[in-house]
Amino acid sequence: MEENNLKKHNVVYPDYDNCIINLISTILRTYGVVPDYNSLKQIDIEDIKTRKNIVLMIFDGYGFNLLKRYSKSSSSFLAQHLVDKITSVYPSTTTSAITSIKTCKTPLEHGALGWTMFFKEYYKFIDFLPNWDSITGKVLDHSKYKTYDKMQFKNIFEMIHCSEPNVELYNVYAKYLANHPYSSAVCDPSRIISFRKTKQLFKRIERLIKKKSNNRKFIMTYSSNPDALEHKNGTNSKVVEDFIRIIDFEIEKLTKKLVGTNTLIIVTSDHGLIDIEKYHYTNEDKELYDCIFLPTIPEPRFLSFFVKKHKLDKFKEAIKKYEDKFLILSREELLKKELLGIGKMHYKTDDLLGDFVGIAISNHAMKSIAEQNGKWEKEFLAHHCGLTEDEMYVPLIMINV
Repeated sequence: MEENNLKKHNVVYPDYDNCIINLISTILRTYGVVPDYNSLKQIDIEDIKTRKNIVLMIFDGYGFNLLKRYSKSSSSFLAQHLVDKITSVYPSTTTSAITSIKTCKTPLEHGALGWTMFFKEYYKFIDFLPNWDSITGKVLDHSKYKTYDKMQFKNIFEMIHCSEPNVELYNVYAKYLANHPYSSAVCDPSRIISFRKTKQLFKRIERLIKKKSNNRKFIMTYSSNPDALEHKNGTNSKVVEDFIRIIDFEIEKLTKKLVGTNTLIIVTSDHGLIDIEKYHYTNEDKELYDCIFLPTIPEPRFLSFFVKKHKLDKFKEAIKKYEDKFLILSREELLKKELLGIGKMHYKTDDLLGDFVGIAISNHAMKSIAEQNGKWEKEFLAHHCGLTEDEMYVPLIMINV
């Protein structure tokens, strides 16, 4: 039954020899760092070692299938420089994937498994990246709720700086992210440069590359779009296509301006998105809801079920109705499949994995509703964190300047 479902929905598992972590491993090796994971076979390390400047541009939610959809129109320049498709990590969500990019660790190892995480230290459900109280939506005082400190991330910029202290390290972030505690945790000791509008992002890169220096430079940039636009408008919307057209045009223009600077521009994403057909709510399924003792976290397409021990059999029966849309695995089965990666399990991973997990393999999503909040007036039209092609494949684009 499970294998038939996987084939039916074209399920894609993370490939930890051909994923975003392997891309980071490749870059690290050019700076003398020896990471735990293999390099990408598609990239000639000896060649990029000769590059004075490496620019890694991450556009959140710019999945491989989204690129291909607009390859002859709005993504024509980037499509011309497409090297291959690689996979995201799992969970295929920003919290996990960006943390993997910034640490060169699997989600199993770094513990940031999704949007909403339970911190037993504070007895709170916390939306991890913005550091919000998950129920009230209020920003938490980081001096009291030291969520990122507790994760103890060691980021790739620390690794590069230790190996080659003269390499100039930069992160180019949107203004609202630049001073955020998470940014510091995963970017120090690099210098964070902020931008307000998308077009300013490319001007910041140009200025950093042309800044006179004999040192090598590694510049990582991050844009929360098209992800944010896809969530609200769907993957096929005009506003998403317009954004893709803008970045395609701006990267082509930037490439021309950087001619002769010995720069390699790499463009990729953390994950893709899929349009959602239907949301299920655990609290509306009385049979299922009665079997669990915590709300489902961390994501609507990756759910951890904490099951009452004396109702285990009832849960197994109640969850069957969702098996065509979600891959239902016991905790042991999930770890055996190594979907979260290999390596030493982070203590927070251990905390967040329930007795069973539900992983979306279709265009459905599921979530628990807190009574004091109620349902959203309008759910996201597109989402991520499943195992579909749309979510799991991201582009590997390389432009030599």
